[in-house]
Amino acid sequence: MDEKQAARRDAKRLLRLARTGALATLDGGAPLTTLAGVASDWDGAPMFLMSDLSHHTRNLNADPRASLLLTTDGGRGDPLNQPRVTLVGRVVRRRDRDGHQRYIERNPKAKLYINFGDMSLRRLEVEVVHFNGGFGRADALTWADLATPGDASALREAQPALLEAAMALGDERLALLAGASKRPWRAVGLDAEGLDLGGGGEAARIGFAAPAPDPAAWRAALEGLSQ
Repeated sequence: MDEKQAARRDAKRLLRLARTGALATLDGGAPLTTLAGVASDWDGAPMFLMSDLSHHTRNLNADPRASLLLTTDGGRGDPLNQPRVTLVGRVVRRRDRDGHQRYIERNPKAKLYINFGDMSLRRLEVEVVHFNGGFGRADALTWADLATPGDASALREAQPALLEAAMALGDERLALLAGASKRPWRAVGLDAEGLDLGGGGEAARIGFAAPAPDPAAWRAALEGLSQ
């Protein structure tokens, strides 16, 4: 794997695994940064659940330009030597209702307030990517390098059945595939490039070797990993 491929892999994992990020908006021309809950859309773009009453939402209503910093969660060692990615673009409303379920699967506590009248789901339409893999590793990437390609409509319709198929693998197999502790893992979402797991406040990603854009191909990719 060359440096560009490694950078793409690490940046894509940040997009799929991050549950919080530092969101910077323009507050009367000056930057204001806040901690925001995050989930990934079908193409990998970050999604946010926002209250119309919050300061950063009012900022975005006046000027949708924003940037988002995603980093790895904790762990040992110098955090400045861990991969991180900053995404720059415009935050827009996400209209389709499937995004709400996608968000709360990754952020279960959001069930308590996602249907409040002042809440709305939004996504970052990424225009610029700044990736840093650690000291001496600032690779040039574009959104085309990171976005999951293709029409996700078939996977969207089949998602409940596909998540059931993933859960049927059992805790031990899912933990092995995730390369994580033998905790009870829950399948929380999928896309053409893999499966997202959640458990005990942690997140894990099972990636495919090649995109699987339709349900049959997705099942085959999962079965291939589980053999």
